[in-house]
Amino acid sequence: MNEKQPTIHDVAREANVSIATVSRVLSGGSASEASRRKVRAAMEQLNYRPGSIRAARRSDSQRCIAAVLSPQTSPYYAAMCEGITAEAARNGYKVLVLSYPEGTSCETVTADLMELQPAGALLAGFAVESSISQDVTRACLQRIQQAMPLVAIGPPIEGIECARLTSDPSQCVRKAMAHLAMLGHRRIAFVGGDRGARFSVIREGAYYEEAERLGCVRDPRYVMITGCNSQGGELGVSILLGNLQRTEYPTAIFAINDLTALGALRELQRSGLKVPDDIALVGCDNAFFAPYLSPSLTTVDLHPVEHGRAAVAELIMSINAGHPISFNQTFESSLIVRESCGAALGVRHFEK
Repeated sequence: MNEKQPTIHDVAREANVSIATVSRVLSGGSASEASRRKVRAAMEQLNYRPGSIRAARRSDSQRCIAAVLSPQTSPYYAAMCEGITAEAARNGYKVLVLSYPEGTSCETVTADLMELQPAGALLAGFAVESSISQDVTRACLQRIQQAMPLVAIGPPIEGIECARLTSDPSQCVRKAMAHLAMLGHRRIAFVGGDRGARFSVIREGAYYEEAERLGCVRDPRYVMITGCNSQGGELGVSILLGNLQRTEYPTAIFAINDLTALGALRELQRSGLKVPDDIALVGCDNAFFAPYLSPSLTTVDLHPVEHGRAAVAELIMSINAGHPISFNQTFESSLIVRESCGAALGVRHFEK
């Protein structure tokens, strides 16, 4: 008999199911009866005991932290991961990056963390951002927090007392719109977003508030909630321009992130509009490609690398202290002015 203890990966392979499914069966989470039967049969075949993986990995897990992030196709989370891994390495920790596809439930993430038992967990993105099932998210985070030190990067969740770091989700909108208004813009559109994500809902609300404060046009036709990727930017601008007469076009667009701005820029140029001469454009995140677009993209830097470093530092502090550390830290964002906002054109005068 092989002396090596079977793992959850072996069970998943034997049962021909995903690791997440095995985790849900082990934790008593939601899974079909057929899946449960296959997993139990595989466990019996392999002589797998749930406690064995924990015991076998206990020594390694003491120097390993788990980082649960949204898919790293997002430059924002890729940059955050850079800060996380650098700070962890500096302190002698390894990082297990858990990146899940869109739509993954919080229960799945929780079950995986319970199975892996890292020394601590850092959560960012969808794991703490959902605006739809806050009660479920709260219950999952409470369960994780009972098992290990926890740090969250994102807006606060009522009832969860842990170390939390974030940028004010509304500040980037306010800075971008104030800058555009200073340049003379009063017809400013909002493109991109997902009402299932709290940061997006907060930014949309800030857009309406800032439009009123600055005396900008408040027109629901100027708000396109079409996703947080480049395709969403293209779609948002296409619908926006299609619903308006040329004389009603916005003179500026705020895109919810730089990926959305990338798609918006492509669609504006495809429509024969010049940026920033005809329509100014501002993004958010200061993605690595922003300076290399034509025109270069004005954006708001949320400093995700610093977020990642600070989150790991706080998590390791909590691990060393042996008890949870609870506090909130909000990072200041920075407006990065480049060509796409039209600042070089000076203050302009548009018909409202």
